[in-house]
Amino acid sequence: MRRQLTHTLRFRLLVASLAVEALMLALLVGNGLRLIQDHLVGQASSRIAAIELAYKTAVAGPLAARDYATLRDILDGWQKAEDVSYLVVTDPQGRVLAASGWQAGQPLPPPSAAFRTGEIHHVRFPAEFLGQVYGHVQYGLSLGFLESARRDLFTQSLLIALGEIALSFLLLSVIGFWLTRRLVELADASSRVAAGEYDIRLAAGGDDEVATLAANFNAMTRAVETRVHELRFQARHDSLTGLHNRRAFEEELAAALARRGARALFVLYIDLDQFKAVNDACGHATGDLLLQKVATYLMQQRAHGFVARLGGDEFALILEDGDATGAHAHARRIIEDIRRLDFVWEGRNFGIGASVGIAQASDELDTVTGLLIAADSACYAAKERGRHRAEIYRSGDDWYQKRQEEFLMLPLVTEAIADGRFVLYHQRIRPLRSARGDHAEVLVRMLDADGGLVEPGRFIGVAERYNLMPYLDRWILEAVLKQIAAWRAVGRALPFHHLAVNLSGATLDDAELPRFLNEKLAEHAVDPRQLCFEITESAAIADPDRAFAFIDMARGLGAAISLDDFGSGLSSFGYLKRFRVDYLKIDGQFVKNLDQDVADRAVVEAMVSLARAHGLHAIAEYVASPELLDIVRTLGVDFAQGYAVHRPAPLAEA
Repeated sequence: MRRQLTHTLRFRLLVASLAVEALMLALLVGNGLRLIQDHLVGQASSRIAAIELAYKTAVAGPLAARDYATLRDILDGWQKAEDVSYLVVTDPQGRVLAASGWQAGQPLPPPSAAFRTGEIHHVRFPAEFLGQVYGHVQYGLSLGFLESARRDLFTQSLLIALGEIALSFLLLSVIGFWLTRRLVELADASSRVAAGEYDIRLAAGGDDEVATLAANFNAMTRAVETRVHELRFQARHDSLTGLHNRRAFEEELAAALARRGARALFVLYIDLDQFKAVNDACGHATGDLLLQKVATYLMQQRAHGFVARLGGDEFALILEDGDATGAHAHARRIIEDIRRLDFVWEGRNFGIGASVGIAQASDELDTVTGLLIAADSACYAAKERGRHRAEIYRSGDDWYQKRQEEFLMLPLVTEAIADGRFVLYHQRIRPLRSARGDHAEVLVRMLDADGGLVEPGRFIGVAERYNLMPYLDRWILEAVLKQIAAWRAVGRALPFHHLAVNLSGATLDDAELPRFLNEKLAEHAVDPRQLCFEITESAAIADPDRAFAFIDMARGLGAAISLDDFGSGLSSFGYLKRFRVDYLKIDGQFVKNLDQDVADRAVVEAMVSLARAHGLHAIAEYVASPELLDIVRTLGVDFAQGYAVHRPAPLAEA
């Protein structure tokens, strides 16, 4: 849009030039008026001097002779001059002896001190004869000629100045247009570029500054146009693989939903199965090469539908038309094709697999978010049910309903972590073979927005799946240390031999955990020997090196270590020699049916023997009845935990 005339550079230059010229002309006219005023005043002074010389000689004789009649005749003759308004002769005492043009009886005005334009200038001088003063002559000199001359000069000067300004305006307008026409084109072009027209180019002929500016403008717009195209591409594409990104996928899926009508629409959510192993074994650069190889294959799927990389090792495909059977068959082909991809790195051949979740748009699943969540849930189900498979989302399935509940619980857990809406409970662990005092395991309960208790089964799984456990574990750890410090502040000793705190596998992967633990121990002045850290068997064997490092650090502080859920994976027996732990916590699945299952009894007995062989204490959990308590005591278990020993209660009330 063109700017208003008063906002243009041409207008401003024109106004500035005319203002300067008007100022200069005003100064010139003013100075001219001053000079002519000085000149006219000089002429008036000369006239006064001449009159005085003439009058003084002519009046002196008759005045000395007291010939007043002759004196009046002389005055009448002189008073006829155009510039003399009156003439009066007085004696030395100021009495009027003769007058012309002056009303008798009126007092004479004093002589004028300065020339005032348009007024009568009063002049008085002595009438002398042979050195004797016989009286004075006073007359009025009209200065109207000064005003007339100044007015004529001002009028002429003003007309000349106006003509000069008009001519200058015309010339400056022409010159301004000639000089700024290219700048106007440049301004219009820049406005169009700002509006998004990046292909604008200007004629760059000539060798002046404006031509240089036009050439630079063209270079800039070419660079901007190229960069805008790059940014538009980057905004919709993944920089690593060249596939469309999540943003573009969601936009395309929204468009597909809008045009779906009665047609079928499917989202295939593809997740690589062995990507983490390659990434961890060979590094991120190798993992990137693997992603690029998979992306090259998936680009071939563009003939079937819209393909994108959603992030990490997750990809997605939109299929329109067809049916559920066809979508599942297509997903199976993708899985088999990815399995056949050869990926070799430094002589090592890595097998690649994929799991695919399928979600079909429906009246219930008619949003981008809903379809992606459903497809993600189906992919998660495929991984849990054996990997290298495709699963179709079914809203009525119990497994998917549980995932849906977890997803709905996610924002509540996130808010609770942010607000610190958790309370600590504890369950005692009673020694069965010694007089040592009870231990206790710290349990956590979440508070909902109304202050009601939420059981762990509803939020722990959500926190683990969505990687919130490190935040929750940190909150629990600091809350435990605060409680110990609070007991100490009232002079009360720790009511347990060890207070056990669970740490998730994700928390063990936190490189900042040792620093955090040391800082909080120092802040609350807690003796680490009062603590026991429980690490699940699955977390320990998932990353043994990380587990070894934490165990060494914690034992160095003096804390105890308990290997929780031992036997759940039956894969940690080989690591037991390397794990420097104090307690083996037998998984409850082997304890809860000891009174009925002989095989479970044999397993527990073997675990107790294994613990003794390594100098460790065995803890049986899920001891829910007096009968089970007697059995685990008979089997040689060192500690028992469960409802038969103690029901969970608030930690602050221990």
